[in-house]
Amino acid sequence: MFLEIGATIFGLIQGGLVMFGKRSNWIFYCLQMIFLVLFSITNHLYGDMINNSFYLIFGIIGFILWKTTDNRKITKCSTKERIIYILIITIGTILVGITLKNTDDPLPWLDAFTTTSSLIATYYMVQKKIDTWIIWFINDIFYALEYYILPHQAFYLFVLNIIWTFMAVGSWINWKKNMKEDE
Repeated sequence: MFLEIGATIFGLIQGGLVMFGKRSNWIFYCLQMIFLVLFSITNHLYGDMINNSFYLIFGIIGFILWKTTDNRKITKCSTKERIIYILIITIGTILVGITLKNTDDPLPWLDAFTTTSSLIATYYMVQKKIDTWIIWFINDIFYALEYYILPHQAFYLFVLNIIWTFMAVGSWINWKKNMKEDE
């Protein structure tokens, strides 16, 4: 439970900071990922374990990139980018799901979807693309479901993802406002 509570606390802090475009969000993001990697290992969520390990790397990259002036402006994805990320999420979910089905992962298809879609959402968050919040909104709903139906329900992470679902809406609104101010 310690890992779950720690990840939840760091996740709440990170969520609030990223909503307002604060670079320091990446510090709490990295701390949360360390807790989530360990949580995922103990709960046999192998897709999440791999995903959270990549997140740790993304967190470091995000911290570095958000310092540069080139990456401070919020933009939106082109139609082509949207088609590509939808295809990547679909194909990635199928491939990861097939792989996880051959493990003791209790929720291989749900784990595959959240793994794939959150990697794409994180990539676009690092790039400061507003579309990240649409992906995160959907992803957070499915993560909440995943943590709720785990054999050993992860209550705090379930609640965190419910809160993040609302924070994704708030982040989208705030980033949209900032995007218009930058135009």
